[in-house]
Amino acid sequence: MKSMTRTADQSGAAPSPDQTAALCRPSEAGDPCFLTATELAESFRRGTLSPVEVAGRILDRIDAVNPRLKAYYEIDRNGALEAARAAEARWRDGRPLSALDGVPVSIKDHLQVRGLTSPRGAAGQTTPASFDCPPAARLRAAGAVILGKTTMPELSVVPVTETAAFGITRNPWRLDRSPGGSSGGAAAAVAAGLGPLAIGTDGGGSIRLPAGFTNLVGHKPTLGRVPYFPGQTDRTVAGPIVRSAADAALLMNVIARPDGRDWQELPPDDTDYVAALAGGIRGLRVAASATFGFERVDPEVKRAFEHGLARLEALGAHVEPVEAVGFDVFDIYMIQATLRLRETRLAMQPDALARLPGAVRSVLDFAARLGPQDPQRMVDRRNELGAALLGIFAKHDVIVSPTSPMPAPPIGKFYPEADLLGEDSRNLIGFTAPFNMVHMPAVSVPCGFTADGLPLGLQVAGPKFSDARLLRVAHALETAGS
Repeated sequence: MKSMTRTADQSGAAPSPDQTAALCRPSEAGDPCFLTATELAESFRRGTLSPVEVAGRILDRIDAVNPRLKAYYEIDRNGALEAARAAEARWRDGRPLSALDGVPVSIKDHLQVRGLTSPRGAAGQTTPASFDCPPAARLRAAGAVILGKTTMPELSVVPVTETAAFGITRNPWRLDRSPGGSSGGAAAAVAAGLGPLAIGTDGGGSIRLPAGFTNLVGHKPTLGRVPYFPGQTDRTVAGPIVRSAADAALLMNVIARPDGRDWQELPPDDTDYVAALAGGIRGLRVAASATFGFERVDPEVKRAFEHGLARLEALGAHVEPVEAVGFDVFDIYMIQATLRLRETRLAMQPDALARLPGAVRSVLDFAARLGPQDPQRMVDRRNELGAALLGIFAKHDVIVSPTSPMPAPPIGKFYPEADLLGEDSRNLIGFTAPFNMVHMPAVSVPCGFTADGLPLGLQVAGPKFSDARLLRVAHALETAGS
């Protein structure tokens, strides 16, 4: 039986212990809850840890910590332990299925996992799935231990993770802050030691923003590189939220494989993402922008960004400032993100609409106002954006920016009664959403902390199919230290 949990100027430097949330650091040296997937795989190979021991420790920590965080809404304890026992036997016999055999992983709410629910942040939709989505299927075949499902906001477009059904998902670095959205539960889980790997999704920043807010690596792959089914869109991808670029590479080696159910799936390219981490970044051509020409950026974010650029230059990269990167895509992003909601909104009765949080109503009202000309306007502007970005990539290998213009937002800033069409929401996704619109990959990598210990992220974006290059840049930044 499944166990269900439901409830209505120090930038660049590590924070001191009194600034670091206790939920984000191990209570003892070698705590398996805080090892990376790469370290766990090596410990399984050496026999110093077992998959059953690791799964048990993480499940116990979920029981202890998740009531405060609400990172998970559903745990499959029995299924996870059964998978861990099978993995342990394979490692003992010297025949692991993959480097992730026995490594725990969580899956975001709206990605189907056989036997688990996908309520999409809303109460009532609790029929267990009869199949695995492509990432879950690849992970299961690789022997990974699926722990359960992580929380997301209603409609997927709310930039924090809070619902009437499951409550407030909190940032383990500071419980009065959000881990962001929509993959907020995934990021909170990894940051708090509730599993080393998480599969999130990203349609406008929903992997990268939570990763940046929680000191993690978040990779939004090229559209189609990781098969996605059901519910394919023209901007949303599944990808890793993890503790290191090496872990992201391990995960991509498993999930970036053919599935056959996604009509947008790219042909396999046989990339070994782990091997591609090597080689450094000397000579890398970097276009660097702190604002993209229109973003309003917190001063501490800007200082951390400049610190990140200095690290890139120290590693041998050629950094060139670029003031303008595309344009503010918020309006066309909202058209694409909410077009599917227009008929839902028009069919709603006034009393049902009135019961919804104000933030959700603002999104639905935007959808209701869309006219027949808006989809074509979105396509035309997206073409302009793609051409502008390709112009930069003709001269540079990557575009580097802050991941977010601000640190992790306070609880209540974007939900329940905020106007999600306002300037704060527009600003929040200004660095991330452009690359969803044109199917290009991007990675958020840790880039220091605010003076009071909140994590900050650096985004590295590239042209289509440059996923391995971006992870190599992230790995170089990590291994260089601060």
